Amino acid sequence: MNDPAHELKRPYDTRPRLERIRPVRHTAVATGGFPLFGYGTFRDPRWRREILGAEYPWEPATLRGWQRVTFPAYDYLSIRESEFDLVEGVLVELDEIGWRVADAWEEVPKYVRVAVEARTASDLVVARSYVFAGSHDDAVPLDDDHVLASIPHRDVERAIVVFARTRDAIRRSAG
Repeated sequence: MNDPAHELKRPYDTRPRLERIRPVRHTAVATGGFPLFGYGTFRDPRWRREILGAEYPWEPATLRGWQRVTFPAYDYLSIRESEFDLVEGVLVELDEIGWRVADAWEEVPKYVRVAVEARTASDLVVARSYVFAGSHDDAVPLDDDHVLASIPHRDVERAIVVFARTRDAIRRSAG
């Protein structure tokens, strides 16, 4: 598998990241890639399993220096850099097929993968997360970490049912 780093784009905010004092663990999953930091639908274990079509190892994690935001005009949830904020989420160790499914769910290129440094209970880990690729001018900060989507849960569950055809096609094409 190619290193997903070549697919990365900088988020809309091109300010340099704060210098890190602690060493960063570069966690390579079985495919040689990076784990996914999920801050929305991927945080719910049932939704994650249904979206991806398989179980993947995961652990709780946080992103310091990021903030969750919504885009009311689009019903999107995203993150953006914000010096003093913290985002709760999960690290999910995806394989190549898992990344292809996640890219389809996140509607790449509507969202892009970005490099992030997530904090677990024991380490700082290099990961990838999805950030809305459009303008963040109308973004509204979301302070409630219990909100997993900017649309009602029943609408997320309907979207997952519809997405199952795409997910299954990706999984079938992989072998």
